[in-house]
Amino acid sequence: MFNYPIMIGISRKSMIYKKLNIKINESLNGTTILNTYALIKNANILRVHDVKEAKECVNLLQELK
Repeated sequence: MFNYPIMIGISRKSMIYKKLNIKINESLNGTTILNTYALIKNANILRVHDVKEAKECVNLLQELK
């Protein structure tokens, strides 16, 4: 529609740790899953706290394409 890149920023958000009933510092797995889903749905940019883990996610998804 507007032809702009899509950025998602869900790293350590309360929607993750509250839904899973965990502490914020335990939310990396949930963050990674939602980042993966966003990338599959064509997000272009991830705003994250855990750069190394997000980069690994991006690299693995690129290998699958």
